[in-house]
Amino acid sequence: MGATASLIGSLLLSVIASGTALSGVTDQPSGKPVIQFLYPDVGPFLQGTSDGEAVKGPIARRVETLASLAGYEISWLGPIPRNRILADLQDGRAACTPNVIKTPDREARFKFTSPLFPGADWLVITRKGEDWIRSYPTFQSLIRDPSRVYGNMLGASKGPELDRLASEEANHVRPIRGTPADLVKMVAAGHIDYTIVSGPDDAQKAAVSAGVNPNDLVITHFPELSAVGAGRIMCAATVSDEVIAAFDKALASMP
Repeated sequence: MGATASLIGSLLLSVIASGTALSGVTDQPSGKPVIQFLYPDVGPFLQGTSDGEAVKGPIARRVETLASLAGYEISWLGPIPRNRILADLQDGRAACTPNVIKTPDREARFKFTSPLFPGADWLVITRKGEDWIRSYPTFQSLIRDPSRVYGNMLGASKGPELDRLASEEANHVRPIRGTPADLVKMVAAGHIDYTIVSGPDDAQKAAVSAGVNPNDLVITHFPELSAVGAGRIMCAATVSDEVIAAFDKALASMP
């Protein structure tokens, strides 16, 4: 399962993909059908290895385990910016991408599996000693405060309600073209006041990956963040329903 970030390789694979059946799978010598997955850099949860020949992280492991249970193999292509992934899938490229939040707009254009990691518990991360976070009763009151800068990962939806709030408060919402680890590093350095991450374990992993002591960060739960939900596999409309059903069946069999 190779991964490449080169533009030439990406264009070549686009040409190859355009010549395949619209089911989104191609047969390989192994006998298993292969599904192409486009991925952004979501370090440390999904990222290419240093040799460029594979992907690593808990999202990659989860998707590959699901694919094996469903009877498929994965061909990874990336890292690719999220907006380009969305454009490729919208244009009918028979491929999928992992760990995407389902919104009404996206549900109308793409196909989704069940959640990859059920029970995601989104939390706000701030620097240790920043007691101002305690003065906000809700996340909405926090994001509406123009004196606090929210670091929001560019192109990564947090659900329709949070996306709407981020758009309305754009003057103090900083879109970051980076990874969860980059966002945590920016919080620790004081470049942004806060960001959100999907659970305490993920917060710790992102901190360690960023070279930040997790004890130097504070996580705060706001009840309305529960509405964000968990990421899912999102596929182009050209991917067959059988592929989605196979992944859902595999997900139902996993803890």
